Amino acid sequence: HSVWEEMKSIAGVRMRSRSVIFTITLEYSYFMITAVMCFSPFMYFLSVNMVREKKQLKVLMKTMGLQDIAFWLSWSLLYAVYVMVLSCLLTALVVHDIFSLSSFPLMVLLFFLYGQACIHLVFMLCSLLRTSKLVSSMGFLITFLSGCLSLALLIENLPEPLKWFLGLSCPFAFNAGIAKVFHLEKYGMGFTFSNLMGESYFLFSTYMLLLFDSVLYLLLALYFDRVLPGKYGIPEAPFFCLKPSYWLRSRRGPTRGTCGPAASSEDHLGDNVEPVPPEFIGKEAIRLRDRNCCHPASFLPKLHHLFILGLSLTIYEGQITALLGHSGAGKTTLLNVLSGHTLPSEGRMGNDGMGWFRSWQGPACSTSSPLFLQTGSGTIYSYKLSEMGGREEIPELIGICPQVNTHFEVLTVKENLKTFAEIKGIRAKEVEREVQSILELLDISNIQDTQAEKLSGGQKRKLSIGIAMLGNPQVLLLDEPTAGLDPLSRHRVWSLLREHRAGRVILFSTQFMDEADILADRKAFISHGRLKCVGSSLFLKKKWGLGYHLRIHVSESCDLQNVTSLVKQYIPNVIFSGHRQHELRYKLPLENVNKFPDLFIGLDSFSDQGILNYGVSMTTLEDVFLRLEGEATVDQEGTIMAGGWNQWGEAGPQCPEETELGSLLLAGTGEAALSGSALWRQQVSAMAWVHFLNLKSSVKNLR
Repeated sequence: HSVWEEMKSIAGVRMRSRSVIFTITLEYSYFMITAVMCFSPFMYFLSVNMVREKKQLKVLMKTMGLQDIAFWLSWSLLYAVYVMVLSCLLTALVVHDIFSLSSFPLMVLLFFLYGQACIHLVFMLCSLLRTSKLVSSMGFLITFLSGCLSLALLIENLPEPLKWFLGLSCPFAFNAGIAKVFHLEKYGMGFTFSNLMGESYFLFSTYMLLLFDSVLYLLLALYFDRVLPGKYGIPEAPFFCLKPSYWLRSRRGPTRGTCGPAASSEDHLGDNVEPVPPEFIGKEAIRLRDRNCCHPASFLPKLHHLFILGLSLTIYEGQITALLGHSGAGKTTLLNVLSGHTLPSEGRMGNDGMGWFRSWQGPACSTSSPLFLQTGSGTIYSYKLSEMGGREEIPELIGICPQVNTHFEVLTVKENLKTFAEIKGIRAKEVEREVQSILELLDISNIQDTQAEKLSGGQKRKLSIGIAMLGNPQVLLLDEPTAGLDPLSRHRVWSLLREHRAGRVILFSTQFMDEADILADRKAFISHGRLKCVGSSLFLKKKWGLGYHLRIHVSESCDLQNVTSLVKQYIPNVIFSGHRQHELRYKLPLENVNKFPDLFIGLDSFSDQGILNYGVSMTTLEDVFLRLEGEATVDQEGTIMAGGWNQWGEAGPQCPEETELGSLLLAGTGEAALSGSALWRQQVSAMAWVHFLNLKSSVKNLR
């Protein structure tokens, strides 16, 4: 045989070979770093907008029934459009010069999948971190560092398991695909449909990896949003998604409880609770019960302030109930807990098999004191607040007006109402009618086309009330609803609530005692987290026996001691509460009402001895509030009467020396103001301290 014949018998077989490692160039490095950072502006703007919306609106929208997945997908779909536009522009640039042999649609898809994974990466970071600065900074670092790490693909072959592991970072997976495209372009093949399952198979796996990263980031965002909701929201257990109850609750519905005796939840207050009228028995809508259990506080060495919230309360359908108390008493906290917004600012909340248990931050006490935890239960129309199923159903029942106005600033009044009506689940054909009804009820039809950010404070408050009333909710929770409203608007809101209380539960907090007196059927006083008393205005005024206030205006020549003697002649147990200039003030006990006519006749007969006129007024709810808070008694005009003892041996105004000293202190105000370089140094020092505290707060958020 000749050599040629032997060579013809040789058959060639295509063997799999190691990838050719080509020399890294500056152009490749610059392009890969630039490409991996191309979506950073979108990531920054998304983090700013999403964190702001999560802080201001997400909890309210969730309370109105917004599902978590709907919130995240709405942002995802919006930014998918932006990502697609940018992907087309970037592909047009690179296909023309750098990747001239590659397919335009395949390169667009590569950029799009990477951009969408970056958006979902921001979702995950927003669920983990509190501020937009931290989210954007962390997103930038992850993108940049992963992009730099991916340059290793240009100089050496990494083990396949390591590639897949590092591919869980979408910037690395994206640059791994770009490196493969460079390889195909160098050998004249490019990235096309014809070699997608052949030489370009690694790029097909890159598609799958980017898609997997995108779904993974979205699922982690949903998970961390439930487990770490931040300041607002009730955190779920770390393994909540593994419990059968999480997957089966939609089928079997929430567990319903049964209502016990009407007054059982408030028995611990004894006669400080007014019995409800018989017609409300059986109409218990909101039930809160607590029991005390004591645990040593030694396991919390840094907890110096412990507080027990022993709050048991029943709220009835068909009544308007007001929550009253000093600032920080727990009114807003109670409303937030009922609506599912938040837990106590310090402490914990969980389910011990019987209901809630909580530890609270509050007034100072010794660290050696026992820590009291509250265990008990709460229900709204038999839906248990301590169960996930109950919390999922409650948003369908309630409408809430938070203390801070919450709405979309860029939308008009009407658009805001439409948006929240759709979130609430109102049928599309009924949304317009519902919105028009709210506009008319609150008299805001004239501003329906005004952008929300241009509204006054009172108009924004009306909009918040309107959002709460959308869908005719069974339970209305209003946190200081008339704050910032003018008198006419306040009365309109009062009338609206009174007209709609039938068959509905209305619970509101307020700092205005006159508002509670006029509007609420039942008042609940809360002081330092504890329920002090519950009842109507008349019950509360009778219970604390503050009686009536008598004011007598006298002339300069009038003998004050004779006037006091005259009043005591008719009402011996009268209490002298002070005098100011030519006015005397007395407290008349409630049980002496039958003696008032004789007293008035006596005062009329004393007119020739210096009594000019007099007036009697009944105790106000504000007096009850001050009595319960242990404050000084206030006269009808709101002047605190305190100080030394006068010549009758009773409380009177401050002594002249004290008044003179106070006047001197006020007169000297401003005389020691700094100027020049001293003022400049003080201002620099003050602002530097503020910036240091801001930096310190940011460091805390990193934890």
